[in-house]
Amino acid sequence: MAGTVLLGAALAACHQARSEADPAARPCQPPSANALPRTASAAGLAGEYRLHLTAASGPRAGQAADAALRLQPVADSAAREIVVLGVRDTTSRAALWGTTDLNPAAVGAIRTGSLTAESADAPGVLVIERRPIHAGAGTEIVLRLGADANRRGVARYDGGYFALNVQAIDPAGFTGTWSSGSGVSSTKGYFCAERTRAKD
Repeated sequence: MAGTVLLGAALAACHQARSEADPAARPCQPPSANALPRTASAAGLAGEYRLHLTAASGPRAGQAADAALRLQPVADSAAREIVVLGVRDTTSRAALWGTTDLNPAAVGAIRTGSLTAESADAPGVLVIERRPIHAGAGTEIVLRLGADANRRGVARYDGGYFALNVQAIDPAGFTGTWSSGSGVSSTKGYFCAERTRAKD
């Protein structure tokens, strides 16, 4: 009898642990904030996360996908200029780079190259921080996904895109919206990144 009680308690404990890690137990909701404050910084986002994306439009509307996300600082030796349509953007910098095992097709997103690439010249994930010149404008933080999109020294004028736009940051992680597409068609949704391990 005692063994049965102990086994039941162990199973209950396992169930509780899985429930806490299960996104359904703490569902990801669309962000309530529309923009980050001027004081926001991408530097504090280094670490490991559980990423949850939900498609709000497109062929996979209503579908969701989970993935691991790892971000780390860009080394001084790997620092790069941010170029937009062939012109250097002096208000932006590459703050972090990393990888994710997300399957873009699960939410109807465009594949923009390997998301697990660990090359500093073409990482799977590149975090770009932009501080607009206007003093009243907030900081913009974007996670650009895909090694093809993040290849150093290559100016992309067309092709697909896949980006996560951060709209809120707190100690547990960050949230925002995402968009992906090619040409005139696009897919959009929202995401949550829950911190599982802080930066070293």
